[in-house]
Amino acid sequence: MMTGVFDLTARCGIVTGAASGIGRAAAVQLVEMGADVSLIDLNGPGLDDTANRIENSGFARPLTQTADAADEEAVKGAVEKTLTRLGHIDFLINGAGILRRTEFNDLESSEWDLLLGVNLRGPFLFCKAVSGHMIERESGVIINIASLAGRSCSVLGGAHYTTAKHGLIGLSRHLARELTPRGVRVNAFCPGATLTPMIQDKSSREELDRVAAAIPRRKIATVEEQARVIGFLVSDAAINITGACIDSNGGALMV
Repeated sequence: MMTGVFDLTARCGIVTGAASGIGRAAAVQLVEMGADVSLIDLNGPGLDDTANRIENSGFARPLTQTADAADEEAVKGAVEKTLTRLGHIDFLINGAGILRRTEFNDLESSEWDLLLGVNLRGPFLFCKAVSGHMIERESGVIINIASLAGRSCSVLGGAHYTTAKHGLIGLSRHLARELTPRGVRVNAFCPGATLTPMIQDKSSREELDRVAAAIPRRKIATVEEQARVIGFLVSDAAINITGACIDSNGGALMV
């Protein structure tokens, strides 16, 4: 259990994309810091696995909800259930995301809509659903998990992925301008290459080695390393950080 500015005891929040990758690691990290979490993902079995890991580590089993982040009614329902079960929402981690590597000339509008639906519309819907509650309480933290692709572009994803992540950074900065005076901090978290299932399933060993070699640290980050940064941003240690894009990329300029 954490103490001092890193202690999240009695704080409650939502983690989307919690069935795997950075979302799962963030959920575990926040629970270890004392928080109660509501885990949301479209992947039900993956959510159960995350909840089992938390419970098997000696913590209370978290609330899990299967929902499509791009479905407005599903998002509203998930937030309402979280409020009913946990009582309040202190933080929102928008971690749900999907990746496709389709080249631009082969990109169909349906795939474009799918990527932007999950990666940009989803965070917008969740921010919209929790912001009123946070404003009312004059307290809250929103972390939108963007990407280094939102800073430049990505060689691991397509144009639609890069576009969505650029948009997510813009959304985060604008929300910070509007919400920070009302007590709500908003930041974009921009991880570089990370060993998530989304990356590993779509990349050969040779590709991963090439990416690692291009990183000054010479190592692709683990999800646990990225989750620790998210925990810091949620905590009071980051009380003066808002409207920022926090890079965690091992010094890489483009991945």
